[in-house]
Amino acid sequence: RGTMHLFLELLLFLATLLYSYLEAFVKLFVPVRRKSLSGELVLITGAGHGVGRATALEFAKRQSRLVLWDINKHAVEETAAECQKLGATVQTFVVDCSKQEEISSAADKVKKDIGDVTILVNNAGVITAADFLSTQDHQIERMFEVNILGHMWTTRAFLPVMMNNNYGHIVTVASAAGHFVTPFMVAY
Repeated sequence: RGTMHLFLELLLFLATLLYSYLEAFVKLFVPVRRKSLSGELVLITGAGHGVGRATALEFAKRQSRLVLWDINKHAVEETAAECQKLGATVQTFVVDCSKQEEISSAADKVKKDIGDVTILVNNAGVITAADFLSTQDHQIERMFEVNILGHMWTTRAFLPVMMNNNYGHIVTVASAAGHFVTPFMVAY
């Protein structure tokens, strides 16, 4: 029975994957009308580098108002400066997304001083590259605090207003590396 269940899950995964690829292929030739993001208040966690920075720049190009969070003050300010060059209004916050109190405090400031977040991009994440037995306990705990709990706390901070307004979007960024066993990333 366990083998059959595993086989069915694999079959469902492959069917979903095939459907996704076919959908993407069709959309190459039949582009979807894009929603205007002008004026949307977009909060991006982990905006100091990598995917977070690239996401912020894309929203800046689309005239969104940005709220950028990162644990690294210098990095988030660099991202903000690049976004401002593109004409975006940007506010930055230094937030450790592993700390519920910091998330809650920063979220309260955003809601009070800036307004209702209409798009939340949960991007903050950490990874430890080490074999499983060499990964230290505090590294595993940090990955859970940032990659899972941090996303929960930010969503809980902004979802109620989105629900009250009957408007908003929440995007959670994750890596495909979390779905497969990869050497030196087992804990992730």
